[in-house]
Amino acid sequence: MQEYMQKNMLVRYSLVVSATLVLLLSTSIGDTYGEGIRDVPNLYEKANEHFMIGEYHEAIELYDKILEISPSNAKTSLMKGIALDNLERHKASILEFYKVNQQDPKNITALIGLGVGFGNYGEYKQALTYFEQAYELAPENHVVENYYEFALNTVKKYPYNEAEKPEIFTLNIPQTVPAWIKNTAGWWATDKIPDEEFVKSLQFLIENEIISVESSSKAESSLGAIPSWIKNTAGWWATDKIPDEEFLKGINFLIDNGLLVIDLPEVQGLSEEKKKINDRNQWEFSRYLDRIQKIVDKDKRYIEYPNPSNDVIKKFLRDYVKWNYDQQIEVGNQGFPNPEYVLIDDVYHLEYKIFVNDQPPALPLDHVSTLTNSFKMWEDMEFNANDGKKVKINFVTTNTKTNANLWVTWVVRDLGEGVLGHANLGKGIVEVALGGYGCDGNFQLFHVNTVEYIMTHELGHGIGLRHSEDPNSIMYPSMKNTQYAYCMLDVDKKINTGSIVLKKD
Repeated sequence: MQEYMQKNMLVRYSLVVSATLVLLLSTSIGDTYGEGIRDVPNLYEKANEHFMIGEYHEAIELYDKILEISPSNAKTSLMKGIALDNLERHKASILEFYKVNQQDPKNITALIGLGVGFGNYGEYKQALTYFEQAYELAPENHVVENYYEFALNTVKKYPYNEAEKPEIFTLNIPQTVPAWIKNTAGWWATDKIPDEEFVKSLQFLIENEIISVESSSKAESSLGAIPSWIKNTAGWWATDKIPDEEFLKGINFLIDNGLLVIDLPEVQGLSEEKKKINDRNQWEFSRYLDRIQKIVDKDKRYIEYPNPSNDVIKKFLRDYVKWNYDQQIEVGNQGFPNPEYVLIDDVYHLEYKIFVNDQPPALPLDHVSTLTNSFKMWEDMEFNANDGKKVKINFVTTNTKTNANLWVTWVVRDLGEGVLGHANLGKGIVEVALGGYGCDGNFQLFHVNTVEYIMTHELGHGIGLRHSEDPNSIMYPSMKNTQYAYCMLDVDKKINTGSIVLKKD
């Protein structure tokens, strides 16, 4: 008996200790989780700091910490996906974008990321499917448009062996309204059952994803004052006088107007079955990428990458002296002839001879043709000379450097932190950067409109104009809205690139 009591007391003591331990552990876990959530903004900021200076490994480590705390944080997954893409870890990058796409099929950055990822494997047809979806959602977005045009052109040029597509698994849920719900709607329309019974049938529709609603914050389901036409619609639907779609429109009207509030906390997260299906689909998708990699390696596939920024750098470095005039800029403009002028009807007509440097062959964006827009802007303007007479500018291109007043070229070298162009004042060299590192820490080509803006500004210095203090002037010394042609972050400006400096010599 004494032994039994000792054992019993030991059991009760153990239970108390265990219960206390569980309580302490649950409190500790809760506190840790709360602290983790509060740390997310700081972690995200630090990660982006690494990201923006090209320290992608360090950034990814911090993104992973955030995703441990908040696994469905789409913004973090997107940033991690872009960082992985810049490290040329194509499979890992695609999987990050895939996760976001499964959460939000209309996320444009995720669609572009998937398209870029498949394009990096040379799977241009698959890339085109994602670029098409993005283009349908945002046809005026310049980044989306550039990738979409790339895929349309490339898919015709390079035939290739396609990998077997992954099997897609879905939940087996009813897509039509069961007969018993029609009976319930008919009884409700004739006041044979209370509102609460009707709400239960609607809960079935929502839980089985036949209709979709946003869950209410209220604790219980409830109905407000319902218009009579809703009940009439329910009665007609119950007797097959109108289709399912018309009935569901009436229900959605109640929900949208706050007359029907349904709380469904159990459907806020993924069901266990749905989570298993998502995991299975991700596994299948990953195996699909493995099959693609094997085919690419086996076929020694030639790949034209969707983002040509890095290839452009290589083109310019092959003949550095031809494309860059940095030595001439150092010397200054003393060796250049002054522009000629004539006085006609009391107006000075000033002629600038321009030598326009070539660009490397097969560049993805044509900037030479847009130079005419920069010429036209200054030619349409009228200036004042020191003696009070008017001045008009006229540009004439020349094939030789000897008699040129200005040499115009496009470059990819580093012109200095945040600097997009150089120009001698009045005559000499005009250099304009084709890209920069301000979007995602990696070299990215500028959009043609941005390059044209910089060229117009630097050309202004070339004809003798100084900086303006008017923020709306083309000669203002900085520009805030720098656009990139292929940078995924430029799709929705997730990180502000800040002001970029425009300088003259």
